[in-house]
Amino acid sequence: MFINISWGDYLTAISALLAIWYLVLGLWFYYPELKQILHGEKNIKALGFKNNSQPYFTHHLPKDTNTEIQVSSSGTETQDTLQETEELSERIISAIEESAQRNLSLEEIKNYLKILLSEYPFVRLSTLRAKVSGLMVEQCAKHPQLFLTLSQADALWEE
Repeated sequence: MFINISWGDYLTAISALLAIWYLVLGLWFYYPELKQILHGEKNIKALGFKNNSQPYFTHHLPKDTNTEIQVSSSGTETQDTLQETEELSERIISAIEESAQRNLSLEEIKNYLKILLSEYPFVRLSTLRAKVSGLMVEQCAKHPQLFLTLSQADALWEE
């Protein structure tokens, strides 16, 4: 009975059925949002899509030379993780500044940073981990006695 059906016909039928299934599921779950977009009540940008020309994670130096991290919201990260990342970034900046003022050794600052990083387990698992590691290296580079490489900063997350 199944001898008359070729593999090409079978795969075409399965692909069509899967496409229809996911279209139905998409309409089932996103119908209210699609209806609002079609009626002009909601903009696509309000749904969390971002323009690819804007960086996801931006570093800038304000006039007071403290580095700030601004995180744009994205569908891949939860709002809590973004807030934790901002809080962790501020704590890292202040910890490195304080360590430089107290003339702490590199090992002491590494231990302090390990403790700070252990308090934020969700940032460790997030895609923002590399950016926070880059921030640690950037802040340590401002102080010659606190030379930290990116591989050393990344290793601090694991310990």
